[in-house]
Amino acid sequence: MGKYIFQAFLTPEDEGGYSVEFPDLPGCFSCGDTFHDAVAMGADAAKTYVASLLGRGETVPGPQHHSCPSGTDNVMVFFEADPAYIVEGAVVSAAEASRRLGVSPGRITHMLDAGVLDGYREGRRTWVSVASIEKRLSETPKVGRPRKAQMA
Repeated sequence: MGKYIFQAFLTPEDEGGYSVEFPDLPGCFSCGDTFHDAVAMGADAAKTYVASLLGRGETVPGPQHHSCPSGTDNVMVFFEADPAYIVEGAVVSAAEASRRLGVSPGRITHMLDAGVLDGYREGRRTWVSVASIEKRLSETPKVGRPRKAQMA
């Protein structure tokens, strides 16, 4: 997993909140209701942008220092990214994934963290790829402890 740091410009919006722009990542924009929310949303947008570049085999641009435009705040944003961050195909909620797999929603989180399932978090919601659920169902024996006869 690569480590990246890019300069971001946070611009206060008239109706409240902030817009976020990364001058080294053309087309990478985000926004947030508060300064901290905008930085967090910007980091996620930049992480997705870089992971997408890596997934397509493209070169990630090197960070540059840019003069901060008038009326904006200058922030350096750090994140880690790799192509696995991009989840393609249909997704379902963690609750639906737990129903399909017959495990608790907490176990779904552990399976995502361990790389057993593919998915992502969006705010407080967790999404799991349908393909990774189907793969897990085809590879995994029934849930529960193995019977003593099977252990021998």
